[in-house]
Amino acid sequence: MPTRRQFLTQSAAALAAAAVVPAAPAADSKRLIIDTHIEFWTSEARFPFSHPERPDFKRANMDAPVENYVEQMKDFNVKYAVLINPRYFGWDNAYMSSCYHSHKDLFVAHGLINPEDPKVAEHLRYWVEEQGFQGMRFSPIYHPKSTWLNSKEHYPLWKEAERLGVCFNYYIAPHQMPMLEDMASRFPGVNIVVDHAGKPDLKLADPWPEFKKMFRLKKFPQVWISNSEPYEMSELKKYPYEDTLPFYKAIYEEFGGKQIIWGTGYPRPRWELPMDKELEFVDKICDFYSAEDRELLLGKNALRIWRFPDHA
Repeated sequence: MPTRRQFLTQSAAALAAAAVVPAAPAADSKRLIIDTHIEFWTSEARFPFSHPERPDFKRANMDAPVENYVEQMKDFNVKYAVLINPRYFGWDNAYMSSCYHSHKDLFVAHGLINPEDPKVAEHLRYWVEEQGFQGMRFSPIYHPKSTWLNSKEHYPLWKEAERLGVCFNYYIAPHQMPMLEDMASRFPGVNIVVDHAGKPDLKLADPWPEFKKMFRLKKFPQVWISNSEPYEMSELKKYPYEDTLPFYKAIYEEFGGKQIIWGTGYPRPRWELPMDKELEFVDKICDFYSAEDRELLLGKNALRIWRFPDHA
């Protein structure tokens, strides 16, 4: 199955075919489900694309607007979600702010800010205090040789994050984990989410030595691992992505149920994994989770990271 990046370059016919939405199964109304990673984008001209690594990046022929996901939340009993600004808009979080403010009963929001901007702490303060955001996402994985993550220049950013009580989520490569470990030890008041299971590289003959660097983060109670998006990790590219299961299981065994969360990454129309399969992956494919811990990672743990409506 195509990845998100490959899909954006496919033909209009393929896009139309991908828009077919499977019928929603009966939702379980008894459990709390919180999607901790959902990205939207729109073709509205007032929200221009400005990809920081790919300035020539063009819009897809298919939108992924907030309205689509609101309907999915009803269909699958998703109580809340955390909005994550996709990289397409660059450092402009206007569309995420619009989505958040139009549905404040459903969402909290994370934006993007330029980690190499000398005023990065000021930008954090603006989006939190003026726009109501509860965190930011950083993506050092796009800068594999950079050391900005734990540079002294970032200390004021983390101090401001502690003062504001926000969360940083990181799209990060395994070899960069020691830098995140350094900052977690220096600034324990900042909640940290590691996106997409720490992104182990399954192309390697043995990804485990690098992958295990993430395990050192388990000593920090303010760190959570997002066991999400198996299709991005898998080399099989076919559900149920069996090659990813040893990594999800290892994270569970190392961190335990209290330090794992769940997210999907993308709303309807979704091509990688429909929502019913997203939930099935957690409920049935990852059969090593206990029933109690499954409740934690699908929703309850998120209440310890973000301030949701009725749970602030």
